[in-house]
Parts: sequence; structure tokens; C-alpha cells
Amino acid sequence: MSRKEAKDGVTVEEQEPLLDSKRADLSGRACLIWKNIWVRTKSGRDLLKGISGVAVPGEVVALMGASGAGKTTLLNTLLQRNLKGLTVEGEILVNGQSVGKSVTNVSAYVQQEDIFVGTLTVREHLMIQARLRLPSSFSAKQRVARVEEVMRDMMLDGSQNSRIGVPGIIKGISGGEMKRLAFATEILSNPPILFCDEPTTGLDSYMAMVVVKRLEAMAAEQGKTIICTIHQPSSEVFELFDRVVFLSQGRVAFHGATDEAIYFFSDCGHLIPDHTNPADFYIDTLAIWPGKFDKHRYNEALQQKIEIGRTPRKLVSRRGANYLQVFIGLFVRYVKDNMRNPSIMRAKLVQKVVMGLFLGSLYFRPINDQDGIANLKGALFYYLAEVTYATIFGIQTYLPSDFPLLTREYHDKIYPVSAYFIARVLSYMPIFSIDGMILVVISYFMLDLPASAARFFRILFTVVLVEWNVSSLGVCICSVAPNYAVAVSVTGPVLTVFSMTGGLFTNVGAMPSYIGWVQYLSWFRYGYESLVISNWDYPKYDNISCTIKKGKELAPFCMHNGTEVIEDLFLFLQSLSFSVHNMYFNWVVMLCFTLFIYCIGYCGLVFRAIRNR
Repeated sequence: MSRKEAKDGVTVEEQEPLLDSKRADLSGRACLIWKNIWVRTKSGRDLLKGISGVAVPGEVVALMGASGAGKTTLLNTLLQRNLKGLTVEGEILVNGQSVGKSVTNVSAYVQQEDIFVGTLTVREHLMIQARLRLPSSFSAKQRVARVEEVMRDMMLDGSQNSRIGVPGIIKGISGGEMKRLAFATEILSNPPILFCDEPTTGLDSYMAMVVVKRLEAMAAEQGKTIICTIHQPSSEVFELFDRVVFLSQGRVAFHGATDEAIYFFSDCGHLIPDHTNPADFYIDTLAIWPGKFDKHRYNEALQQKIEIGRTPRKLVSRRGANYLQVFIGLFVRYVKDNMRNPSIMRAKLVQKVVMGLFLGSLYFRPINDQDGIANLKGALFYYLAEVTYATIFGIQTYLPSDFPLLTREYHDKIYPVSAYFIARVLSYMPIFSIDGMILVVISYFMLDLPASAARFFRILFTVVLVEWNVSSLGVCICSVAPNYAVAVSVTGPVLTVFSMTGGLFTNVGAMPSYIGWVQYLSWFRYGYESLVISNWDYPKYDNISCTIKKGKELAPFCMHNGTEVIEDLFLFLQSLSFSVHNMYFNWVVMLCFTLFIYCIGYCGLVFRAIRNR
């Protein structure tokens, strides 16, 4: 951008080349204009009052002002996000064209808090993001080349093999590297417009300088239009911006080149004292005289530039990846993170090993008498209880933290909710299958259950099916509930109801009709029946001793074989529909319930994601 200085000391810009529609094809660049923007709350309070402005390719524009001046509101308005309960009026144009309700297709929004944190390395994260964001026409080699280019641009080469980190669990990269990684993630798809929310917050002066210099280089070398909010930067950082927009009380107090601010404030009678940070001085001064800019010659020049920028020019939207490529990228991301996260994989496997040994030791090789029968009944029900409670609360510990990132990436049109949901569910299935298998494998022979491969795999598959059913309920509750606290509060009573109506603690046949139907929704009922059939319908139990208390007394009521045990349980359950032939029926019912509950969870997640813009 070229400038020439007038005799009176006021800098007058030449006509901006990038706003000239007669020049060469500039479709890969974008000029953003906002005209007469008003934002009001439901109560009628004005947050923004007729704000107009322009951001052109090759420039870094800083939105500045005191707290409550309207910086974040303006940024959100330009992005059309986080505006629930607000009324917005005015025009937002990109290359002279209205982009509807969002500039997502031609822009990217950088916010460190929304980046994926976990056990992935910087390079792995960017490779997965390249799969999510780059067009499907890109080959694997082209994706690698793009990732390496972006890492060089953001100076992440040295930390490319470092883990991003999980706060409080896994030490990760520094704050400065996290900021640069957030930028690297967003510029992978080479968006013409880049929005940055407080890019220097939490950084020391050196790292803040590094980040802003990278923004300046991207704008100058790649012709990007960069807009960022920033709160009172150092004088060195302030001077790096090409253009500043000072806001005060929801109005524009100044909009122009950084060096022009000196002349503007001087014209208004506010000279900057020596050794004073310009940003601090300007912001402290703004509240005194909002509205003076409206009548100044700089505002006239701004309005002329806005009118030039309204001339329609070619606009090319970004193309994303196809559904399969997005799904694979998400699945790989979550599988890698799950496998490496000690709070998920290691903790669950250790837990099931310990509980398998405990269960096997507690009921170690029970004698084939009435006491042994009672012990095995409890052991089989414990299988269901252990996979139920550990699974559902485990999922609710991990899943809710995904929601902010999901809504951000969904509204940025990186992927649909369905791709995330299916990938997340499938990434959990191996974990919440293997741990149940470990529980059964360790305790099965310690409990002296039937030495039959068919019986073993029936019991194993039944336990896994129950765990899948419980996983679906956990995902569903997390997807529908507004937060983790509500999800946990709802889960406790739900589990109590299903476990009490499952058949072991309550005579379901004696329950009132208005509550008895709940048993048919309980995986405890179907799972326990299948375990009972698999275990007791076996020749080993054809001759059960009638003694109790280690063979010293005769039981007043004796079950002589496995068939009588099954009949006694079914009689207690008071349901003529129970039968030794229900094994496969129970499996089908639990599979159907699992799919149905997942569908409910998906619908709830879509509803929340749409509302959470």
C-alpha cells in the first residue's frame, strides 16, 4: 500500500489498488466492508451504533477500545456468531457481494480456546486438520506439503513432534506455540479473510511481538485480510498494525492507518506525552469525546473507500473435503487421542483387571450346592452392574468437553454433526468392548463357569452387548443435557430405575401396571436373562446338592439342577414370556435399543449445535 504525505502533515492514501475492479483477477483475495451496523439487545440497549468500516487485502486491522466498547460485538457481528438475543441491522459485504448470514465460506476464525487439546502431536493435529479442511482433490503428498509449509510460516518446525497436551494430565506445548498452532490450523485452507480474537492475550511481550509479526507477514506476503481484537498492546506491537479501529461506547472513535492516529488526536487537541504507549493514551482518551470522528476528514476518506469497495467483484468460496475424508480424519483424531490418554485407556483397563480379579476371588470356584447357586446369581448380575456404572460415568467424563469445539467447527462448516457423532461413537466402541471382555476373561474360569467355548462366547457377547447399550445411553444423555452436571444428575436416577426393574431386586410381576412397563426398556432384564440361560442350561448343573452353609445343613427349598434354577428365576420374574429360547431375541432387542438410543442422542446433539451459534 502506497501513501503520500500532504503539506499540512495529514497522510492521504492513494486509491487502494485492491479496491480497483479494473485490475487483474483478485478472486483469491477479499475486501470486507461493514456499513451502518446497529446491534441492539432485547431490552433496546444499543451495543453498536451505526458503525461502518473496511478491511482490505494486505492489511492487519486491529479493533481496539476499553472494555465494553464493542470490539468483540463487532467481531461477532462480522462473523454472525454468538448473537443470540441480539438484533442486527446493516450491511456486510465481501468484494461488494452480500454473503448472507455468514462469511464462513471465505474466512477463518482464530481462537485458541477452541483448538483440539489432547495427546496428538502438533504435526498429527495439522495433518488431521488438513484432511478435514482441504479439498478432496488434494493428494496425500499435497496435504503433507501444505502442512509443512504452514508449520514453517508459523515457526512450528521445532515443536512439530511435541504433544499438544491435556491441562492437568499431560504437559504440552507453550502458550505461544498454542497461539501459533491455532493460526496454523485456520490458515491451512488458505482463507482470504482471517478473524483473530485477542491473539496476544496471555503472552509475554516477546511472544506477542512474534505472533503479530507473523500476522503482518501473512497479510503482506499472501494478501490476506486480517481483522483482530486486541486489548492495549505495547507500543512496539501497536506500530505493527496497518490500520486501527478505535471504538468507544459502541461508536467509531477513529478508523485509519496507525500513523494517522497521531495527526487525528492532535487535531482533537490531545497530544501524546513523551514516553507514553500510544494505545494506552488513545484508549484512556476515547471516552471523553466519542463521535468526533464522524465529522472529521478521515471519516470522509473512509466513506469514499467504502463506496469504492461496494463495486461487485469475483468471489470464490473455499471448497472443503468430502464426507468420507472428513469422517476418516475425525475417526483417526479420536482413536489416537483415546488410545494415548491415560485417563481413558489405561485407567479403564486397570480397573477391569482389578475388578475381574476381585470378582473371581470373591466367588472363587463355588461348590455346586445351594450357596454356590446364590453366589453365581450374584456374580452374573455383577457383570451387568460393573459394565453399566463404569461405562456410563466414564463416557460422561470424556464426552462433554468436545461440545465447544464441535459447535465451533460445525458452524465453520468444517464438518457436519453426523460425521463427528459417528466417528466419536466408533472411536469409543473398542475401548468400551475390550474392558468388558477383560472382566469376563479374567473372572470366567475363577468362577468355574461352564467349560464350553460356545457358553463362554455367549456370556462374553452378552456382556459386550450390555456395554454397548449402556454406552449409547451415556452418549445420548451427554448429547441432550446442557452440561456435565445435568448429565450426571439425570444418570443416577435412570440407572436406579433400570437396575431395580431388571429382575434381581424386584418381583416385576408384582409391580403396578403403571410402572411395570419400565422393565421392557431395561438392559438388565435382557442381559440377565441371557446370562442365566447361558450358564445354567448346562450338564454341569444336572445334580446340585441341597446343602447350604458348606454342606452342613439342608436347604428348606432345594433346586436340584440348572433347569430348576432357570425356572425359579423366571417364576420370580413372573413373566411367562421368559424362555431358554430367548437368547437371540434378547440380543436383537439390545442391539435395536442401542441404535434407537444413539438416534435420539444424535437428534439432541444436532438441536444443541444449531442453537449454540
